[in-house]
Amino acid sequence: PLTEVGRRGRLELVFGVRDDRTILLDSYCEVPFKITRPLRDCDASRAHLILMHCTAGLFGGDEVEVNVTVGQGARVRITQQSASRIHPSGDQWAVQRSRYRVDRDGELEVLLEPIIPFAESRFRQSTEIDVAVGARLLFWESLMAGRIGRGESWKFKELQSETSLRRNNRIVYLDRFQLIPELQPSSMADSTYVGTALYWGPDADSRVKDLHEMLPSAGMDSPVSGLAAVRVVAEEGPCFHRQAEKVQTFLRVAHTTS
Repeated sequence: PLTEVGRRGRLELVFGVRDDRTILLDSYCEVPFKITRPLRDCDASRAHLILMHCTAGLFGGDEVEVNVTVGQGARVRITQQSASRIHPSGDQWAVQRSRYRVDRDGELEVLLEPIIPFAESRFRQSTEIDVAVGARLLFWESLMAGRIGRGESWKFKELQSETSLRRNNRIVYLDRFQLIPELQPSSMADSTYVGTALYWGPDADSRVKDLHEMLPSAGMDSPVSGLAAVRVVAEEGPCFHRQAEKVQTFLRVAHTTS
């Protein structure tokens, strides 16, 4: 119905290989999503698509869904046009669900801009990632405590998030948390930027060790062979963005040359 346009939207992307080049085989989108023509980076065999929203952000009652499939042998980079802004919601939730599937020998980079929950907002997100044998993945997501420059740090009502990674239908990574600022300890005030990177590849174990030497303040681990998980926490934006760039650049090189 027209009343739901812009409030309930779905994005579907399917990538495959033609003549040794990754192309967008199939796509579908509803408002607030917008699909643009894939770009070509220095590596012409890889497709780069920028996720775009044509609205001001997510509001209470909005529900959006993203589904991305990277076919066998395809190489894809996905970035965002801007941060995800979560507006005041009243008693309603803004909801976002994302699913990424990387088939055999496929490669996917997902580098997302921060989520910014405004004061009095409620936001719930879930991200499901499936990787097949021989697949490679670099996934980055981050969260700000709010519109920090406006004094809105930790002023949102509630934020729930769940990120899972599966291999052969078996969960190998699960990160689930719920933030209710008015119930959390005051120590949260020192952590206004949080970012998480997941790297799936054959050299993940060694990458964890090398990255730890480069960024000893970041938390990192290899929960299972082939997976590196990195978390960056910072109080100030410039420091956070420098660390985030180091993590992404380091893992991106590994991702594209392994």
